[in-house]
Amino acid sequence: MKNQPDFKTLAIFPNIVSVSVLRGECPCRCVHCPVGVIKPEWRAEHFGKQSMTLDLFKQISVEIAQFKQSAIRIHAVGEPLLWSELDEAVGFLNQHHVKSWLFTCAITRNRHILRRICENVSIIEVSVNATNQADYLSTKGVDAFDLVAENIEYMSDYIKTHRLPTILLLSRVQTTDEQSDRQFITYWTEKKLADDVFIRVYHNYNDLLEVREVNIKKPCWALWARASVDCDGTMVSCFNELFKRYTPDVILGKIDRDTSIQHVWQGEKLQKIRACDEKGDFSELDFEVPCMYCKTCQPIDTSRVTSEKQLVASTKKISLYD
Repeated sequence: MKNQPDFKTLAIFPNIVSVSVLRGECPCRCVHCPVGVIKPEWRAEHFGKQSMTLDLFKQISVEIAQFKQSAIRIHAVGEPLLWSELDEAVGFLNQHHVKSWLFTCAITRNRHILRRICENVSIIEVSVNATNQADYLSTKGVDAFDLVAENIEYMSDYIKTHRLPTILLLSRVQTTDEQSDRQFITYWTEKKLADDVFIRVYHNYNDLLEVREVNIKKPCWALWARASVDCDGTMVSCFNELFKRYTPDVILGKIDRDTSIQHVWQGEKLQKIRACDEKGDFSELDFEVPCMYCKTCQPIDTSRVTSEKQLVASTKKISLYD
């Protein structure tokens, strides 16, 4: 397969560990997100309202720091900037030289936290998703384009002025309007505020959103290169499952003082799932996994933009962590 990662390395530890630090809170109502399509007043009941403890976050970060190829992705079933521990958490990452990636809508008037993430996070991805107020309102569901645009410019200037190694990415989720997607790339590229501007491939979180295009099932990044950890340390077989009331079948283990990510990553359950994924046949499993029904997997043999490729491309700039 072309563009395959080094599976011997990935068998030891994942390239990316996505940690959901918060549940059920977000200022947006994105049409392309399982959180966004649920009314704000129902989100706590639907997704729960938990957050990761700083102690657990530090434990995960220290383990990731041992593997130079790996990065932590600060994500959420909600908005990470609302996590009360974020300020101290990103400082800890920098102190321990952990490659980090923060995914955010950047809807905030807290310039202090913007400075903190610029100073301490390796990659900041802003899901700005639009080029104007009307476009933002139609895709993100809130009237916040001007604020987000101001915050993008502020972070870009802060990074450049202080000569920080931080990479700033601007993204949009793929729509059915190819011309608008292309205009997004052109608009933000011409502003020269970010290191990269790109379109994230639309996916439906395994039937939580509308299915637009069905992929042929192929070996998937989610099983071979990306670990997904919930607020309480529960590690699941696919990032999509964090947005659901997941069943025991998709739980690979729980990260705590006695259990490491590496232990779960190399565990028997995930090894069985990977063996089936490689063959494209999950009938041998005596439990159900979402891969059996997935219509939009994250195929490894692809030429599209992926987080793994962006991490590799960013290596020269993130010299602090090499």
